[in-house]
Amino acid sequence: MNTLHSIIIKPIGSFCNLNCKYCFYLDKQHLYAGSPSTHKMDEPTLDKLIQQLFKCSNHPTFVWQGGEPTVMGLDFFRHAVALQKHYAKGRTFFNALQTHAMLLNEDWADFLKRENFLVGVSLDGPQHVHDCYRLDRQGHGTFHAVFENAKMLVQQEVPVNVLATITDYSVQYPEEIYQFFTDNGFIFMQFSPVVEPDFQHPHQAAPFSVTAKQYGHFLTKVFKCWHQDFDYRYLKQKTSVRFFDSLMHRYVGMVPDHCALQQKCNVYLVVEHNGDLFSCDFLVSAETRLGNLHEISLQQAFNSPAHIAFGLRKANYGEECRRCQWLKLCYGGCIKDRLHDPRDHEHNHFCESYQYFFERVDSQFKELADLYRRYYR
Repeated sequence: MNTLHSIIIKPIGSFCNLNCKYCFYLDKQHLYAGSPSTHKMDEPTLDKLIQQLFKCSNHPTFVWQGGEPTVMGLDFFRHAVALQKHYAKGRTFFNALQTHAMLLNEDWADFLKRENFLVGVSLDGPQHVHDCYRLDRQGHGTFHAVFENAKMLVQQEVPVNVLATITDYSVQYPEEIYQFFTDNGFIFMQFSPVVEPDFQHPHQAAPFSVTAKQYGHFLTKVFKCWHQDFDYRYLKQKTSVRFFDSLMHRYVGMVPDHCALQQKCNVYLVVEHNGDLFSCDFLVSAETRLGNLHEISLQQAFNSPAHIAFGLRKANYGEECRRCQWLKLCYGGCIKDRLHDPRDHEHNHFCESYQYFFERVDSQFKELADLYRRYYR
């Protein structure tokens, strides 16, 4: 039995009460009939996915995403945790919630803390950065509500990881964004560069996408901030940046937890509201559907030829990557970043970013890795 299986659950599909301009999941509503607000996970599907994940994993991870999962309401999640405890039979399990935080309150915070949820809050940075693209359905910025609720979670000692998308606008402010997060107690950060197709101009990426050159400079400047905050005397980090932490795992000989840096990328499954199963939430489509939870088991989906083949696609990174001295750090990066800008010709959009970054930080990572090995041996 695999102890590392995890699933990404879309309890309300792609439905969200916001209208962020760069959201890649909103258009998944077209895969299903009816109004997106009615695409809600029912009791049999919820029960089956929880029961089956415990059948194929000793210590499973449940990641609740959307759309906006909190639209389902707090009672839905209370019931989900009750089912988890029932099927766990004393085994440990882990929950994570990705949310825009607009609908949270102290009742949510009490629940999330009590049940040990890790909460990923979509917060792009200070107001002028966040409100550039993260808008409500009336076209208004959402910063104040998101920021106040994120601060409330931190004050209530709920584990919070800020999820910041890097766009053509936010990429201009690496130091400001990093400092804003640290000043407000958001010491766990994840930066996700945006490259999405431009459906009006299919020969190029959407205007809000970040270029490889821009993102390389962004990573390097954020690393400088992160490195300056590192306490060499006690080998302690003031802040955690997921990409840097995952690279550190690679440098000390461990497997990184960031799937974009792994050799294969079929480590999880996506479960849509109706039980449809997919290999990756970035590449959900009618063509990539593995089956339905009510037709095949999660174990069968994890072991299916289609899911295994999807994972192996990551190794098809081309001759340029094979010759690259940094291949064993990124293994070609995320598959979706090879597909969303036609001008990349299925080469990773951020290849130049990584090369620029690795050339400038390799010696620091090697120094830190050597310190870790000496300290923990």
